[in-house]
Amino acid sequence: MANPQSPLDRFLSRLLKSDPPRAKSLCVSLLGDALAPHGGAIWLGDLIALLAPLGINERLLRTSVFRLVAQNWLQSERHGRRSLYLISEQGLRHTAHASQRIYEGAARDWNGEWTLVALPRTGNGLAERAELRRELVWEGFGMIAPGLFAHPHTEARAAHDILDKLGIPDRALVLSARDLAGAGGLPIASLASQCWNLDDVAEQYRQFSRNFGPLEKLLEEPPSPPEAFVVRVMLLHHWRRIVLHDPQLPGPMLPDNWPGHAARELCGRIYWKVFDASETHLAALAGQDNERFAPLAGDIAGRFGGRPA
Repeated sequence: MANPQSPLDRFLSRLLKSDPPRAKSLCVSLLGDALAPHGGAIWLGDLIALLAPLGINERLLRTSVFRLVAQNWLQSERHGRRSLYLISEQGLRHTAHASQRIYEGAARDWNGEWTLVALPRTGNGLAERAELRRELVWEGFGMIAPGLFAHPHTEARAAHDILDKLGIPDRALVLSARDLAGAGGLPIASLASQCWNLDDVAEQYRQFSRNFGPLEKLLEEPPSPPEAFVVRVMLLHHWRRIVLHDPQLPGPMLPDNWPGHAARELCGRIYWKVFDASETHLAALAGQDNERFAPLAGDIAGRFGGRPA
């Protein structure tokens, strides 16, 4: 990390102390943001070295990696006494799906179409219904009536994927709908404040801006590659935790001066400011003696609205 007396090091140390990251969640953040664009393969020893400066010890990381293997996020290969871990096909699908929400966000405009998931009154046990509700809410759906969930952006495919994941593909209806112009009645969008906890999400965005805003001045002096990597991982980890619980409603449904817009712009500026140096550090550790470490994927340049010129 940085020189113990440097302002950047003191900032990072305070942030780590105030909100210590969980090993498994931090590992998923690193896999999706930094490793997937290089093919998604890394030696366990290199993963340990990358996350050690963030306070993740070897025992906790090994346990987290084993759990990710058990959940089919990762696959392992033995090479003598060494273990190579690769993001699985399922892990890549999850990563690709999360990436849209992390780096692109919700579109500012909207065609007025909703995806609905309706649960029949019979055919689902209480445990199944509760688990389905948790998954739909995580995906950003709001419950607009008992057993009826709606989202203005999420595609029907995402809803079907949730049903497949829970092993109940034929126990719910997945529909597309829109309000009928001139037909009267209550527009679904008018229920936004009742169906989605926007106040809590807004405060998380404000807190993100308060936490990471000071970094812009601290980064006026270019950080070293190890420092840049720590900044990038911490930045994306905190950002990911917010946006994956944000329903990401279209602009017309959001309150005025929505703090998520300013927070996303801040995140993008910091991300690109440290990106090149962080990649140097990543390649130096994870790219050595690893034939599966691929060149950086070209579509990365589109993250956060595009790499600055």
